Amino acid sequence: MTDFNLSGLLGYFLAEAEEHINTLSRGITDLETTAENTALIEDLFRAAHTLKGSAAIVKLTVTSNIAHKMEDILEELKDNKRAVSRELTELLLYMLDGIKGLINDVSAQRGENSEVGEDVLRKADEALSKKEPPKSLAEPVEPPAVTVPEKRETGRRKEDFEFFSGNFVKVDVRKVDEMLSLISEITIKKNYLLQQTKSTGEISDEIFFAGMRLLNEINRFADRYAYSFRDNVKYTDPLLSEFGELEFDSYDELNLFSRKLQEITNDITEALKGLSEFFNTFNDHVKTMDIMIRELRTDIAESRMIEIGRLFQRFVRPVKDMAKQHDKNVKLLISGGDTNVDKVIFEKLFDPLMHILRNAVGHGIEKTAERIGKGKQEEGTIFLSAGREGNTAIIEIKDDGNGIDTDKLFSKAIENGLLEPGEKPPNEELLPLVFVPGFSTAETVDMVSGRGMGMSAVRRLISAINGVIEVSSDVSWGTAFKIRVPSSLTITNVVVFRAGHIEFALPAGLIDEIIRIDMSNKEAAFETVDYRGSDIYIRNLSDVLGLDSASDNLKHVIVCSVTDKKAGLIVDEIAGYEEVIIKPMNRFLDGLYVYSGTTISGDGKIRFVINPTRIFEDRKQLFAVKKPAGVKAYEAGRVLIVDDSLSVRKYVSTFLEAKQCQVYSASNGSEALNILDENPVDLIITDLEMPVMHGYELISRIKSSERLKNIPVIILTSRSAGKHKEKAMESGAADYLVKPFDEKSLLEILKKYLSAIDLTQQ
Repeated sequence: MTDFNLSGLLGYFLAEAEEHINTLSRGITDLETTAENTALIEDLFRAAHTLKGSAAIVKLTVTSNIAHKMEDILEELKDNKRAVSRELTELLLYMLDGIKGLINDVSAQRGENSEVGEDVLRKADEALSKKEPPKSLAEPVEPPAVTVPEKRETGRRKEDFEFFSGNFVKVDVRKVDEMLSLISEITIKKNYLLQQTKSTGEISDEIFFAGMRLLNEINRFADRYAYSFRDNVKYTDPLLSEFGELEFDSYDELNLFSRKLQEITNDITEALKGLSEFFNTFNDHVKTMDIMIRELRTDIAESRMIEIGRLFQRFVRPVKDMAKQHDKNVKLLISGGDTNVDKVIFEKLFDPLMHILRNAVGHGIEKTAERIGKGKQEEGTIFLSAGREGNTAIIEIKDDGNGIDTDKLFSKAIENGLLEPGEKPPNEELLPLVFVPGFSTAETVDMVSGRGMGMSAVRRLISAINGVIEVSSDVSWGTAFKIRVPSSLTITNVVVFRAGHIEFALPAGLIDEIIRIDMSNKEAAFETVDYRGSDIYIRNLSDVLGLDSASDNLKHVIVCSVTDKKAGLIVDEIAGYEEVIIKPMNRFLDGLYVYSGTTISGDGKIRFVINPTRIFEDRKQLFAVKKPAGVKAYEAGRVLIVDDSLSVRKYVSTFLEAKQCQVYSASNGSEALNILDENPVDLIITDLEMPVMHGYELISRIKSSERLKNIPVIILTSRSAGKHKEKAMESGAADYLVKPFDEKSLLEILKKYLSAIDLTQQ
């Protein structure tokens, strides 16, 4: 067999082997608990037999030998020559781990490790030579040379395409990603084409109606004056000398010009009619193309979809091992495995689900004696299920353990300053505390059955894929986590909106409703409003991002699900609803934590996709149930930042807010003066070069005002020349800082004028 053909078969084997390994892993785990296991043993025997033969064909001798040994054991079980026992299933799982490690090495192009195979076979022979396999094999086995892959979809193959019998072709997922990327570019161009076609059509219509108005005016003019100059016309044509004025029409140059204008305008009107018809037809074709692109994009995206059951099966063995390590009797029940999710979602869910399952086994499910004492079944149960609601995948992890002790949770929240002493809030208000960053300590782990440990990280991981996680619990029935994630991250329906004249997007699956409220009485950065009989927290996106919000008091509020709570995001304007392709954030932009990705509008502009969970991560504002809503306390002072650069305003605003400053921002001197008319400030930081009103004029206006002249003004500019600084200082500036600057320099200057700022605060 040639290397080329062997390479092709290897790609097929790697894909096929995964299915057989999943069958073996699932079946061996169920072997002990299945009363009538004849059919199950037959399935396992067939999987091992096929795996043995397939490995031999592609020259994976070591893998084939281990599969052969498994086949022999399963044949003995099938023929009732050996009984099923816990030790035997542990031996089979140990051998399967060896096969996984070998195949993982082959997939990574490292080749088989014969020493690993010999070690696995030797230990298997030792165990089988005894009536009862040694206890060492009943314990979790960690052979040093065996690497067991936790995350592997398919092996890396040199070929992009691998053909199989029937009407199927296996495509390298990288090729699918490339095609999706190309489709996204086509979609952007198509959206731009649609936008331009619409704009051009509107211009054409305007020209057409303008032409019609011109034609009407010319016709009116012609009707009124066509014969008004007849008396001035002299008949010089001898052929017409015999006709009187009323017997033959005569025309002067004005008559002729009027008629020519009529004809030209008629021609223009006809041409515009044709142009309008062309744009209508062209627009219809573009819309048809849009439908075809959507269908193509959907088909390609669906080729990336994976049944989530394949992910769930990865947890069967770890749950079994963890239960043994904790000396507990636990079973994992799986349902809804046929729910499809995008490959990216599939991979991103592994870590958070594993963490939740680890907590459920280690801290949720009680030991057998304790369960019996509570009147529960000896065996604890963890339910892992999945389903779909529209374009949203819903995953639930539920255990019948001891639940979360909310009394101790409440006490710890008071101790940490998250809640105020008083009447204990309802459980639905307390349970989200497990997601608060930094809330849990080692002591808290014991108090809340381990569920606070790392749960903030779980929420961040879910939030990173535009998902939401909720928790419910009771000491009488256990704990449940419900996770909602989009079934696909590539194609997403979003609501487009504006804040501070900038367009943003928010996945529609995260939105409950969009309402309008009157903000004339809302003064705080956080406030509550009544939403369907309950108070929800709202936050102005423009305030969060340091943008200049529209002055209209009637605002749109996008109501979103944030953990177990509802929260409202205030925006200036709702722009529409679109189906888009969301690109992940570039690693250089990871610091922009309130965004989960980007998308591109029809005119080629980048829109940031908002992540509402991260905006409302301030636990004290979102979950404090006893503190009345009010104006946020700003201990360090009030600062006005004036700069035409949004990034500078945002950077300095974020820096100052971290120092407990109240920050106002303006993009030029004129806006700054308007803010100063309505808001007292302690310090002004301004650029020099700005549109509308530059920094020198702003300083002059401030220093000429009796009310404002004592406010210190700091210059923050890229101009380092001496004359710029000299003029600024002469105008009344208190200090001068050149861009780019470091935070330490800025903090030292601020300390001169805002004594409440903590110089050591980071």
